[in-house]
Amino acid sequence: MSAEFSGVSAEILLAAGALLLLVLPRLRGARLLGGITLLLLAGAVNLKLPGWLETAGGGTLFFSGMLAQDRLAVFLQLAILAATALVVLSAIGFSRGESASRREFYALLLLTTAGLLLLTGARHLVFLYLGLELVSILSYLLVGFQKKEALSTEAAIKYFLFGALSTGTMLYGISILYGVMGTFDLVRISDLLPHALIAAPMLMLIALFMVLAGLAFKLALVPFHMWAPDAYEGAPTPVASYISLGPKLAGFALLLRVLPVGFAAQTPVWSGLLALIALLTMTLGNVVALQQTNVKRLLAYSSIAHAGTMLIGVAVATPFGTAALLYYLVAYLLMNAGAFAGVIAVGRADIGAFSGLARRNPALAFMITVCLLSLAGIPPLAGFFGKMWIFAAALKGGMVWLAVAAAINSVIALFYYVRIVKTMYVDVPRPATPLPVSRAVSFALAICAAGLFVVGLWQGPWLQWAAHALPPPVIPADLPWQVGL
Repeated sequence: MSAEFSGVSAEILLAAGALLLLVLPRLRGARLLGGITLLLLAGAVNLKLPGWLETAGGGTLFFSGMLAQDRLAVFLQLAILAATALVVLSAIGFSRGESASRREFYALLLLTTAGLLLLTGARHLVFLYLGLELVSILSYLLVGFQKKEALSTEAAIKYFLFGALSTGTMLYGISILYGVMGTFDLVRISDLLPHALIAAPMLMLIALFMVLAGLAFKLALVPFHMWAPDAYEGAPTPVASYISLGPKLAGFALLLRVLPVGFAAQTPVWSGLLALIALLTMTLGNVVALQQTNVKRLLAYSSIAHAGTMLIGVAVATPFGTAALLYYLVAYLLMNAGAFAGVIAVGRADIGAFSGLARRNPALAFMITVCLLSLAGIPPLAGFFGKMWIFAAALKGGMVWLAVAAAINSVIALFYYVRIVKTMYVDVPRPATPLPVSRAVSFALAICAAGLFVVGLWQGPWLQWAAHALPPPVIPADLPWQVGL
């Protein structure tokens, strides 16, 4: 294998595995297909780990500098692979329809994951655009996978329409950048941007807004969030879990690539804009979630609110904020995957289905409660410390008002998470019979619940790894948690 392709060996493995699943018709059954998918994901992790252990400095560049394989990319790639593995475990126990037992379902998951892995290292706007399109098209297919259900088809169409609009907007912004500066390379754009701001300041501002709009769509940030509740509700529950995790991890990777690198000269502009978007996203997500009775829609608005909270880590434009964001992403991965696994285990998404769950299956109710309380930011779970470090980054970055607003939003969020917990432990079960749960789903939930305690109670290694993943110019000793950990 040539040196150029060695950097994408994991992506090639996943794509080849997906094609293999499609051409072997005798592969049937969720357990067999899920097991093969997990083996392929484990192989991808094995190919990515050396990059984490050996990568130093600015990392390695591939394809004429269009793709970077550095510690930031590998950190987020490992997180995406872990998220996909948790989704696959949950999908094995998903019995609604035949979606989780079909080869195409797992093949689409693998192809989408390969696209997400490529996006984390994008340093070129054309490469970024092609990667986003690949992931977006596959995501539309996954959301509409249950084509015989009207809700799933409607969700996929809405997702596609919003996606086409945001993609066209971002592409127009990219064309403006190329027209003014004659390059798609983010590092080169960063070098030329100060001169371009003098020559064409309004065009550069418009380009920034348009590129940011395309990235905001993938993260479901206000006002580009409207697709998320319908997509989450209409999609098969494992798919809803996946699009709440994988695209968000890759989306924040792109924000960290595009804004601090390509638009460094416009930091005061995009920092203030992101702070405002974070405030609106948190507030809308939490306030609307209070009114939801469908748990999948509730988790959709919860995901929107958490995206707003995580956006603070980018908005403060400091190494502290970036490291806090990376820690938060690990916590978010575990608690959101666990919450959706809980919906799969219960079997229905309406909140009434959770009534008396503590009597029907105490272990299941406990694990779901751990994930929900972590989402709410209750100590000593990882969600609490993720929010704590994000708030600290905002305070240290001079955005006191944003930290206060985020804290108020956390209190609002507590009400709708506790409502589900109250339903499980206080309400009378209907029916009162025990609730059996798939071993695969139980295992996924157990990993998430235990992981939230581990990442929360033993923060040191995770925070050190987050610091290790920062870009080379950042000095990890400048981070506050380096003292005493």
